[in-house]
Amino acid sequence: MPNTMAQTPFQWLQELERRAKQKARGIPRQEKVQQIWRGIAFRVGNTPLVTPLNEIREILPYPTYLAKVPGAKAWVKGLANIRGLLLPIVDLQACLDGKATPIESRTRLVIINQAGISAGLVVDEVLGIKHFPEEAKDTDTPCKDAWLTPFAKGMFIEEDSIWTIFDMHALAESEVFLRASL
Repeated sequence: MPNTMAQTPFQWLQELERRAKQKARGIPRQEKVQQIWRGIAFRVGNTPLVTPLNEIREILPYPTYLAKVPGAKAWVKGLANIRGLLLPIVDLQACLDGKATPIESRTRLVIINQAGISAGLVVDEVLGIKHFPEEAKDTDTPCKDAWLTPFAKGMFIEEDSIWTIFDMHALAESEVFLRASL
């Protein structure tokens, strides 16, 4: 071991680096890079859903005040001023399944801007961001919920849960969603 008192600071750092490299173990090699699918998880009724991150613009609490929309179907809850934009507020479950979403403390608005349509969708609960391995995506198994089938573009199975991938773009272009007037 060289005398550290006779070394310059640079030489001392070089010696320290050399010793560290001698003792260091190699980093384990990862043969395959795993692609990760990321989405927003939410619940409509008892059905857990996920939608890709890029299909959701914002998530907000249910608004206190809504302006009524005369001549609209019951699932159109009203209009809300969200950051200076008037957005229609749509009860997603009532629109697709005919069952109204009860407004509770966990009820959220999922703001979308798809196919040129901006709207706030009322969902029972937003569960956060979910990550799934891309190869775990199942696009072959049909959706068992008839009301959800036109908007399901696959699923992920995780332990005891089936997460249906909900296509917001398909929703925004669907006739059932666009025919909001009586």
